[in-house]
Amino acid sequence: MQKFNKLEGLIAAVFTPFSQDGAIRPEVVPDYAALLSQRGLAGVFVNGSSGEGVLMTPEERKKLAETWKENAGDRMKVVVHVGSTSVETSKDLAAHASAIGADAISCMAPPFLSSSNENVMVEYCRQVAAAAPDLPFYYYHLPVATGAHIKVNRLLSKGSALIPNLAGVKYTYTDFMDMHQCVALEGGRFDVLHGHDEILLNGLVLGVRGGIGTTFNFAPEIYSAIIDAFVKNDLAEARRHQQVSIRLVEIMLGYVNAIVGGKAMMKLAGIDCGPCRLPLRNLTTEEESALYRQLEETELLPVLLGGYSLK
Repeated sequence: MQKFNKLEGLIAAVFTPFSQDGAIRPEVVPDYAALLSQRGLAGVFVNGSSGEGVLMTPEERKKLAETWKENAGDRMKVVVHVGSTSVETSKDLAAHASAIGADAISCMAPPFLSSSNENVMVEYCRQVAAAAPDLPFYYYHLPVATGAHIKVNRLLSKGSALIPNLAGVKYTYTDFMDMHQCVALEGGRFDVLHGHDEILLNGLVLGVRGGIGTTFNFAPEIYSAIIDAFVKNDLAEARRHQQVSIRLVEIMLGYVNAIVGGKAMMKLAGIDCGPCRLPLRNLTTEEESALYRQLEETELLPVLLGGYSLK
């Protein structure tokens, strides 16, 4: 079993820039990466659900992964999501991530014709991870989208003996008993990365020390404040900052979903990632104006521009 350094801090689940005619726009990435680095992000999670990865071709995903790796610099880690509906596609994307020097790979269960059988999912992960044996492999637990309802602690326990580069899990679910078991497994060997921004504090209490989130793209200061307060054992302050996150996420989810609403918020933060790809729908001009007004009225608009106040 290989040993890897755990990923620490905030990792943004980045959006994919598209043009109005639907083509990817890798030329947006340099400015995007510079903004995230400036605002203190520790890494990027490329081609995930926020990045509409499963809606892109393998060639598009490879181009985006290459571009992020070229522009992330020394400070930000690059985690490439390789999950797809085909294990062969995932293996190809994993091998490519290794070839370009990515820092880690992650893979969700197939979002169609999936399985909730732990042994099947262990074998699925084993094959994908084996395509990039030098990189830490993270299972991406997103059962609401994939339909793979498993106990991740059992997957990690069984996979520990079969997947040498199994590093941990991106945990985007609310089964905190399972999450706690993942954190405690094998003396805390596995890296558990929190995937629900609005309940980051819950994960911190259980022992999580890092996260991958959509709103980290445009409001990382909120989550840095949560972590700082928690480290200082000031739970009241941590809860106060978490409530700000909850309000922000609630607004975002009111505009279709985290991807559509999140992309619109990213535009307000200074990086226009263009439209979403079908079958996602885009906000109307009226909806974009309503989002702007709502953020302004709730005094959250300055947060998108890095003006989060700790007071």
